[in-house]
Amino acid sequence: MSLAENILAAPAGRRVAHMDWSARAHEALLVAYLLFTFIGTHPLVSATTTPEERLAGSPLDRLLAPGMTLIGLALIWARRDAAWEAVRANRLLVAVLAFCQASILWSNYPDLTLRRALALLFMATISLGLAASIDDLRRFHTRIFQALTFVILVNLAATALWPELAITDIGVAGIYGQKNPAGMVAMIVIIVCVTYAFGAKGAGEQFLGALGAAISFFFLVITRSKTSLGLTFLALGVGFLFWLAQRLGFRFALLALAGLTVVLAGFIGLVVVSDFDVQRILGAFVADTSFTGRDELWAFAWRSALQNPWLGHGYGAFWDVGAVNDPLVKLEPGTWLGDVRVGIINQAHDGYLELFLHIGIPMTLAAVASVFAALGAATRRAITTPGFGAQAAYAMMALNLFLYLLHNLTEATLMMRGAPFCNLALLFCFACGRTIWRQDARP
Repeated sequence: MSLAENILAAPAGRRVAHMDWSARAHEALLVAYLLFTFIGTHPLVSATTTPEERLAGSPLDRLLAPGMTLIGLALIWARRDAAWEAVRANRLLVAVLAFCQASILWSNYPDLTLRRALALLFMATISLGLAASIDDLRRFHTRIFQALTFVILVNLAATALWPELAITDIGVAGIYGQKNPAGMVAMIVIIVCVTYAFGAKGAGEQFLGALGAAISFFFLVITRSKTSLGLTFLALGVGFLFWLAQRLGFRFALLALAGLTVVLAGFIGLVVVSDFDVQRILGAFVADTSFTGRDELWAFAWRSALQNPWLGHGYGAFWDVGAVNDPLVKLEPGTWLGDVRVGIINQAHDGYLELFLHIGIPMTLAAVASVFAALGAATRRAITTPGFGAQAAYAMMALNLFLYLLHNLTEATLMMRGAPFCNLALLFCFACGRTIWRQDARP
């Protein structure tokens, strides 16, 4: 008999006590985890930290993360059947996490790998505990909606109160120090709000969801993060197509096939007209084909990754290793990458290349496959799970995992400890591996 069945079969008084404890712990930990992830312990100062400060890490982070992990472990034990179900469904993800810990054996900087791999493991443990203790998907979605809308309000308040810190020459950075992380957070929250509104039971919840989406969209616009803005519209478009598919059924499949045929024919025509010139084709869609200099950084990261393609340099042991050991120090001056001040660049600006640097190509492919598997599970459950609230929750997870894969084409958050998108993706991967036994069964 599963834990869920044991709980349901228990005497009423005992069942209520058990559920009260786990429900309270789950909700408190969920809100704490989200605020820790999206606001952190040192907002408004992240852009001014030096390489030495990043090397040392935050003492408060080292206190809070293990504390939340202990609560996560308690939830895992209390819901061990559900936790085991989530682990089995995410075997590749668990293998990647284990490999990150093992990379201390060949790391360039074992002490850094130990600390940073443990930080990733703490976040994964918290995520597993939260995923195992979800009882009501709509309530889970509601708490995420409330916490992340609060995060946007904090960003707007910080922008109004401390504009000299929150506003940069290239866009509003909010509490994050840079506009790109701010835009990424706004993008995530918009998806959370829109799906929350679609899963609402009444006009009041629909209004709150729409209001949260509008406020988040305003913040996204003032960040001037074009990548996040484009991905937001793409995700909303995909969500709309998914909604149409549910209602039109086979007719939508025919329309989608016809549309795909037209797009493919147009692309082939563009290739032929451009004389098979990739740069020329790319230039037709983006103004800067170097992606603001990222092409040079990507080439450097690729060369560095090929130095140890199977095992990587060790998790967390390539960037932020101190000014003296910074990987860019030995580059010849004369290019922007060689001339940039040490410590400014601390990621490959491509999540796939970044993870390749850390743990090699086999485990990078395993990590990507684990996210794809969770995306597929979320999509299937969004179709088959009864209840609008549950369907909307799975749609929220599916769209955010979809964005996670796309966002890592130009930013590095794939299995990167402490990155907000990574922490959220870990939670969603484990949550999608579960069959939630108490559903919103509203037809």
